Amino acid sequence: MDLDVSEATLAALLLATARTAGFVLLAPPFNSKAIPATVKGALSVCLALVVFHQVQAQLGQLSTGYLVLTALTEVVIGAALGFVVQLFFAAIQLAGDILDVTGGFSLQPAYDPLSMSTASTIGRLQNLLAIGLLFTSGGHLMLVRGLYTSYQGLPLGAVLPAEQIGPTVVHAMSTMFLAALQIAGPLVAVLLLSDVALGLLSRASPQMNIFSLGFPVKIMLTLLMLGLTFPLLPTALDTLMETATRAFLALRAG
Repeated sequence: MDLDVSEATLAALLLATARTAGFVLLAPPFNSKAIPATVKGALSVCLALVVFHQVQAQLGQLSTGYLVLTALTEVVIGAALGFVVQLFFAAIQLAGDILDVTGGFSLQPAYDPLSMSTASTIGRLQNLLAIGLLFTSGGHLMLVRGLYTSYQGLPLGAVLPAEQIGPTVVHAMSTMFLAALQIAGPLVAVLLLSDVALGLLSRASPQMNIFSLGFPVKIMLTLLMLGLTFPLLPTALDTLMETATRAFLALRAG
């Protein structure tokens, strides 16, 4: 049995897949190296079916030049949106990296077989917890909704507004650092006070080798107080994903 599909339908599916593929390549948690390329390709096609009707309504003339230029533009737009999401999502792992540095865990980075790279222990733990919370709380659906609504401000074949990309990236980076400091700040303050206490104790009793106990004490404090940051992750993650969705809506074609 032959399947008759019109050229407009295939063109709309191709252009929709171009934007979703760029988004999947950079936006967490879809950009993980643990996800095979074939799965990412299938996921891009599935997301393209979500936005298919919007793309079909905005489709212009079907010429080779139009399809090639529009497909390249859509890949760039999808990659830009995915990069913005990555900046917001990186705040969770950055908080763990800060704890690794202050707690002494960064002296021996661990090899992560999923990402096939070395990563800090607590930073990777925070990242895995954030991914789990993202799926359990429905945050991944919020990202799909943001991708769907991006066609309102950036329709098919639109040009990325250069005057808006800069402020959006700066806002995303500042939010990333601020959220990371808010999550890791209390524990960092406790570890700093422990360093001050060890220094005063060493000054008061020089014959005691206090600093030989410095690393075990800081590691113990880090592990004991790490649980204090876990209740902050769901609220912080929801706020970051909502901010990323608003960033999608703020981008408008010039």
